[in-house]
Amino acid sequence: MSESQNRTEQDFDRLLAAYRDACGEPDIPADFMPRLWNRIESGQHWTKQLWKWSNGLVAAAAAASLFFVMLQMLPKRPAVVYTATYLEALADAHEDAQMLSGVAVVPVGTESGRSQESPVK
Repeated sequence: MSESQNRTEQDFDRLLAAYRDACGEPDIPADFMPRLWNRIESGQHWTKQLWKWSNGLVAAAAAASLFFVMLQMLPKRPAVVYTATYLEALADAHEDAQMLSGVAVVPVGTESGRSQESPVK
């Protein structure tokens, strides 16, 4: 087996030598690598800009999300409008008490929901 393997390696070496002789040495200029890197970097310019913009947008979205979460965590103050009943709001809006003269005042604790009192005058 080793004899056939040696023969295969020798044939392969002869094939590579023939190829090298047929093609010759390539002419590589001195500025080959710098030009190659310039071409690579010029092709990646727009992708770098896109990457920077996307990173900025992600950071802004994260900051906005954090801001809105913090707003949700703040204690909520009750609105002034909802602390008064409808009748009290009307009375405050119109200092004239005659507008509410025919309205009956119903105490909160009555069982039937109707007051035994007469309308306020």
